Amino acid sequence: MYKITYICDGETQSYNFVFPFFQNADVRIALDDTVISPEQYTVFPNSDFTGGSVLLNSAPASGVRMDIFRQIALNRVIDYQPTAEIDPECLNSDFNFLLSAFSDLRGVDLDLAEWANTHDTIKQEIEYALELIQDKTTGGGALGLYNNLVSVLNGALPNLINDYGLITDVAPNENRDDYGVL
Repeated sequence: MYKITYICDGETQSYNFVFPFFQNADVRIALDDTVISPEQYTVFPNSDFTGGSVLLNSAPASGVRMDIFRQIALNRVIDYQPTAEIDPECLNSDFNFLLSAFSDLRGVDLDLAEWANTHDTIKQEIEYALELIQDKTTGGGALGLYNNLVSVLNGALPNLINDYGLITDVAPNENRDDYGVL
């Protein structure tokens, strides 16, 4: 995933970035993990689309983390006609576009060490949830649930419904055999 991060100073509105993209709509901006709409900034690409700058309509507050990143929309750019010649440049461009779009999708697959560099809070929440799950599924939590289930079943099994009685009636010995040894 192509991304550059800035900590805003409350005054600067223009920021540079260096990563390849295909069209201005591929360049996105997030302020403190909230993606803003493209109407809130303008992209000025280099002539070869290997970077450029973004100009925000208003300067973000001081201390705000701004991420400029690439997010390619996976859609068709060129429509090949069955009777027309295929231009090799268009075909290569199409394949480059698809490879870049798939690369961006793959960029979401980060390991926790890399994720921690930019998203410490989320990592802490994941670790807390993991500890909570491990605590509840080991030792006292799971054993307590098991003991509660056994005690409920122990009280309920002798009162199984037989063909002729009520649920509160104790099942007679001749019907208990239908349920196996209790």
